[in-house]
Amino acid sequence: KQWYQRRVRGIVGVLVGGFAAEVKMADEFCEKNGVDYEVLDEENVREKWSYFVPPQNFTGRFVGKLSGHLSIRNLVRATQAVAKNNGVDHREIVAISVYKTADSFEIRLADDTTVYSKKIVLACGSFTNFFDFPLKNRLHLDLIGHSVMKFELSEQDYQLTKDFPSMNYRYNVSNGDVVPGDVYLYILPPIQYPNGKHYIKLGHTVNYPSEGLERSLTTLEEVKEWYCMENHPPSRDHFTKYFKQMFPSITPVSADLDHCAMALTKSGKQYIGFDSENFLVAAGGNGASAKMGLEIGYICANSIVKGEWDYDLEEGDFKIVYRE
Repeated sequence: KQWYQRRVRGIVGVLVGGFAAEVKMADEFCEKNGVDYEVLDEENVREKWSYFVPPQNFTGRFVGKLSGHLSIRNLVRATQAVAKNNGVDHREIVAISVYKTADSFEIRLADDTTVYSKKIVLACGSFTNFFDFPLKNRLHLDLIGHSVMKFELSEQDYQLTKDFPSMNYRYNVSNGDVVPGDVYLYILPPIQYPNGKHYIKLGHTVNYPSEGLERSLTTLEEVKEWYCMENHPPSRDHFTKYFKQMFPSITPVSADLDHCAMALTKSGKQYIGFDSENFLVAAGGNGASAKMGLEIGYICANSIVKGEWDYDLEEGDFKIVYRE
């Protein structure tokens, strides 16, 4: 627990801002769960973080205790360590195919070896429909290519901004339903990456159809191309514009684009369920699977061991929808 608090979490707070419905949702969550928060306007934000220029007419909520960001890399290392310490045979290799036999599953690996298992949890995200898995049918997943951008900081700028919170901001031009023209950004504070450098990260490119930032992905080749793409000028211009507006006094040492494929479900909810006996499938995070990863794993692990749904929410809420 102490290691988790020290290495996995960054306690810098969370700032949520935007139009009335977004702020109201934050209020309701905090009040329901007994979370203390501050009400901040544009002036308050500038007082707390003088180097940051919030959007005009900013209204937000700030939670400063036991909140901030999660290091996914350290979280994965921690869960792998726990698994290994409990007897798991962990293999860092691609599974090419899974075949169902009379009484087990045959898993073929990229090194031409074969592993046999009585039970399977299939959790391959946006790649679920593209490999030889014993699914009843292809899952109803719409894959959308998005981008994020990391702005490298000098040591001086890191020291200046290291107290900045994680931030989610959505400005709605109509103050109602999300429409094209809205501003929707998240900002991760300075985080040290494996190369030893600190970056502020901006994401992602959802809901900007007129700027050509999103791309529908329908084949494995398109997904691979999107992930491996080194540059995407529309996304680079988009993030650079907002970074300059919000952090005008900071000159990044470098700026790197990364890309991801968001798997959207037909129901708008995560798919978790048994495709067949002893074969559990989890897919379709709708852009939020990283923050839900531990809980998704908990549901999958308990359910596959028990052989049936094992969670305190209704199984139907996670029902898998297949392509017709």
